[in-house]
Amino acid sequence: MEYRTKTLGRMVTKADLTLMVHRLFTDFRVDADKKFNIPGVPNGHPSYPIFKDVYGSMPSAPNGLIGAADRINYDDETFKYMPEKVLTRWDLLITLNALFDDIGYSLELSDGEDITRLRAIKDLPKRYFNSYNQYEKWKYAYQPLAAEIGLMQDKEYGPSLASDLDYVKAYALLGFAEAGIMKPDAKGYFRPNQKVTLAETVVVLHRIYDYYDGGSYVREPSPDDLIPNGSRFFIYKDSPSAHGSSPVSDFALVNSDALPEFYLALKATEKIDLQINVNGEPSYYTYEQLSNPKQPVRIPLNGAYHAEFIPIIRSKGQIATGDNNNIEVMYYYADTFQDFTQAIWYEPNLQSK
Repeated sequence: MEYRTKTLGRMVTKADLTLMVHRLFTDFRVDADKKFNIPGVPNGHPSYPIFKDVYGSMPSAPNGLIGAADRINYDDETFKYMPEKVLTRWDLLITLNALFDDIGYSLELSDGEDITRLRAIKDLPKRYFNSYNQYEKWKYAYQPLAAEIGLMQDKEYGPSLASDLDYVKAYALLGFAEAGIMKPDAKGYFRPNQKVTLAETVVVLHRIYDYYDGGSYVREPSPDDLIPNGSRFFIYKDSPSAHGSSPVSDFALVNSDALPEFYLALKATEKIDLQINVNGEPSYYTYEQLSNPKQPVRIPLNGAYHAEFIPIIRSKGQIATGDNNNIEVMYYYADTFQDFTQAIWYEPNLQSK
């Protein structure tokens, strides 16, 4: 890009960054006959070919395209790329972390050390919450493009990262800093909202290029990458669990311990039926089948790493989303058959209308 050498102080757009990544990291390529829906950069847009190559090369694509977008709403899983958006340092960090996520994930810290390092960054706001209900009401909950970190308070164990997306933000920042790619200055200021210049972007990309030192920066999709977007919950061997949700929407139950099956019950304030996809194959369960916590339903996993839950509102005949209901639901699941009413976290007062 020799023609740009006299404009090193100019601000950088998303299109600029994507072009630079495309030219420098030549393994970011997608087969010509492969098509992706990239909101904001449709097929036919001048930038579509390079956006398709770069962001389509992420292991989680197409589901994970949301992770590098310029406008993100995880509530309804919508997103948009904005080629002309002028990037801040935080925008640059989040985009590059989506492309090179092993930099952040490779960071191993002892308990509490991540919080200590975050506290040392003076211009990164930390918001503390006493409950997930409080966190859910925060305007930046589940918002990776907001340069603020949510922390959950615990009287016994102290603060911890409030959600998976707060973990993504924190370890993107700490991992890139540890690798010397993007880090706070000597006084502890990261300046996340400062517009990034062409010169600074060049330096950052050069450092990433050196970080890989000729090694592969394109990895094969992991089982986690193949999970559809949305909330994730986990089921473990010998560990009965539950979680609540309001409003009701889809989620994935992750089978971390390679269980052959699990047992499921639910209670809700309105009748919902469930479509559960295992290995892409749907099965259907009625509210009447699932709503007896003393007789949970056996769900075979058939070797799947996750099961996708799609709730259907009986009265509307519609798939439940965050926008079309105020239903409260509790899901109960375990790897063995059991009476969930005996669990200390059972909610006896949740009844359907």
